[in-house]
Amino acid sequence: MPIKITVLGDTHIRFFEELPKDMLKEIFDSDRVIHVGDYTSLDVLDGLIEAKGERFIGVYGNADPQSIRDKIQMRRILKVFGKKIGITHPAIGGPEEIIENKVLAEFKNENIDIIIYGHTHDPSIIYKGKILLINPGKGYLESNYYGSPTTIAILLVSDRCRAKIKEIYS
Repeated sequence: MPIKITVLGDTHIRFFEELPKDMLKEIFDSDRVIHVGDYTSLDVLDGLIEAKGERFIGVYGNADPQSIRDKIQMRRILKVFGKKIGITHPAIGGPEEIIENKVLAEFKNENIDIIIYGHTHDPSIIYKGKILLINPGKGYLESNYYGSPTTIAILLVSDRCRAKIKEIYS
């Protein structure tokens, strides 16, 4: 039975309760939750920790205050079903390909199978060589927006890994 991991990031909200309902449902229905940074509020981080306990893994992003940076790390590595997963939020922007190269370089000596990262607000799932790169995209709803939709990634990990992007509407 695969482990279901809900991946979100770049939530940029003040309160945990502001997370979209569809996103909260996925959070509570998953085995684990990974947040790739830019909570921007300690209340959001604390809400995720309270909701998932030890099954929550997060890193901080460039927009996170010191109160968040004091509680979690800048990058993490975890193992699920023998797969090594690196998690980060690159602090420097730029074109997607440059960011992909930066996160690959950050974990180059770690023998990583999957890298999960945020920052760009653009969801993507691609392979670079044998490494699966996942960016869950933008984690907040806007009433008027021009750009990427609100998304999360769903990662299923067993002897093999499958990932998909899910759009969030409410």
